[in-house]
Amino acid sequence: MLSKSQYTQYKHCPKHWWLSRRKKEVLAPPSEALQTIFERGLFIGQVAREQFPGGVLVENAWQNPQAAVKRTQELMAQGVHAIYEAAFIYNGIFILADILEKTPSGWNLIEVKSSGISIDAIYWDDISIQNYVLSKCGLKVEHCYLMHINTKYFQDTDETDFKQFFLMTLADPELTPFEEIEKDLAAMQALQQADEPEADLDKTGCKMCPAHDYCWKDIPKGSVFEVFRGDKARQLIHEGMPRVQDLPPDSFNSANYNHWVEVYRTGKPYIDHSAIAQWLNQLEYPLYYLDFETGQPVIPLWKYSRPYQQIPFQFSLHVQEKPNGEFVHYEYLFDGKQDPRYGCAETLLKYIGEKGSIIAHNATFEKGCIKYMANDLPLPQEQKDALMRMVGRFMDTADVFRRDYFHPKMRGSFSIKKVLPALVPEMTYDGMPIPNGGQAMNAFSVLYEGKLSSEQKAKLRRDLLAYCEQDTWAMVKVVDVLRNSVK
Repeated sequence: MLSKSQYTQYKHCPKHWWLSRRKKEVLAPPSEALQTIFERGLFIGQVAREQFPGGVLVENAWQNPQAAVKRTQELMAQGVHAIYEAAFIYNGIFILADILEKTPSGWNLIEVKSSGISIDAIYWDDISIQNYVLSKCGLKVEHCYLMHINTKYFQDTDETDFKQFFLMTLADPELTPFEEIEKDLAAMQALQQADEPEADLDKTGCKMCPAHDYCWKDIPKGSVFEVFRGDKARQLIHEGMPRVQDLPPDSFNSANYNHWVEVYRTGKPYIDHSAIAQWLNQLEYPLYYLDFETGQPVIPLWKYSRPYQQIPFQFSLHVQEKPNGEFVHYEYLFDGKQDPRYGCAETLLKYIGEKGSIIAHNATFEKGCIKYMANDLPLPQEQKDALMRMVGRFMDTADVFRRDYFHPKMRGSFSIKKVLPALVPEMTYDGMPIPNGGQAMNAFSVLYEGKLSSEQKAKLRRDLLAYCEQDTWAMVKVVDVLRNSVK
């Protein structure tokens, strides 16, 4: 039996679909990140149903598809206003419609997604195969909608207004014609009997795929995917140059590409001493090394926030008052269930003076957090103004590694998690209880839920503080390396 998710899987990557049918053992279990996305989708699906009151859920549909189809027919005959997880089978294709809404002359199909305003083409494929099955089963589908999240919705009340929180985007103009769907289904049937197909590898698109390790097993270390993206990387592999070091020098229009090729070919860093010296000369003391950790609640937890907004709940700050001076460390970590942004803003204003450079890696993130606090929260005007003045004082260490300092161990990346081991190998996140921002974000959710024992809570807080402090101290050490590089 074929499901709607398998159809969209085929449309996205035929090889992934083939492996799921013929070579399932090579697929990895869902990652923690992917599992979080699944759970978020289920949660939003439940919230979406509440916007169609009076509906009935078809339960345990996957355990017994035939019984689910029968139950759906019964509910339709009873004139139920809305059916959740409505089940249908046509020609071996089994679909569960998130919400089927009764209209005076037919039904509306509503597909619920936990994504924001941006709509992925795969969502239209999802709705199209459902519309096909429903229509072939004899339903009059009046309209199809994508119900997703309005990330521009600003919650200025204590309770979420779900009429503004959700968007209902008409999918009718994007539906795939039935003839094309039937061609896809025929192609799927043929592919299932064919040899294993090739995949169009993509570093970003393949990142969370269960077939990632299997499909990428023959891609060598130092591959062109480390520097190039998508079509360009695939073209170079097709031309017989799978590794960056295989590429001819000075053969690209981009200076950065040419620098990376030279780094891979020689195994030596590329350092623009003059540009780095110029960046360092712009630093003004005191220096404030700042890093935020944020949560991203899909449904706003607090007034004056948006869905999926990055809410700073923690920061680390290393301060150096003068050249060669000692460092003083300050930190903030929320406690309880109150909006952490107020405490965050208050503590920032306490420890960051009116003069001096604020240093961050990928500073757009930190600047955005401060801007939103200043613009969204009902703070006194003098505090808003002081926060906004901070925004213009940032210096971004990532800028240096985007264009002026390329190290072979950075593997084409300027992420701090790549820069640090390349420049400061004695520092590592390995073995830390919280080793990355994703786990810090999960820790925020656990702390907010407030279900830990006092000992567990204390340990988790220590782990969060240690991780965030490591991030700012890492920037301190990286800037030291940059200074030494221009002496």
